[in-house]
Amino acid sequence: MSVQMTREAAKALVTLEVDGKVTREDFDRIAPEFEAFVEEQGQIRLIEVIRNLEGFEPGLIWDGLKLDLRVIPHITHCAVVSDIGWMSPLAKAASAVISTQLRSFALADLETAQAWIMDPAP
Repeated sequence: MSVQMTREAAKALVTLEVDGKVTREDFDRIAPEFEAFVEEQGQIRLIEVIRNLEGFEPGLIWDGLKLDLRVIPHITHCAVVSDIGWMSPLAKAASAVISTQLRSFALADLETAQAWIMDPAP
């Protein structure tokens, strides 16, 4: 499995960790759990830890975009944690068009990202 998800209901927090290629199996396993958690919580905070991204299986880009359209309005804060060079500019561009407070961090700053995401007013 190249994608792992952890949920912390008491914090309304989801952490997604990616290390490798995102497969249909990953998406089909995580998407329903993620959406159910969002529905249960109403509003959530999200940490995306992207250690390595080798791409997506065909068709997942479209399915991922459809999922994003459903859940982004419910994500108040998102920390993107990665050393992949193009992730930070992509996160910055996304923050210009969505209402989610979004920040990017290097992998070495994961603890800083975790502290920021739980700050009541980051």
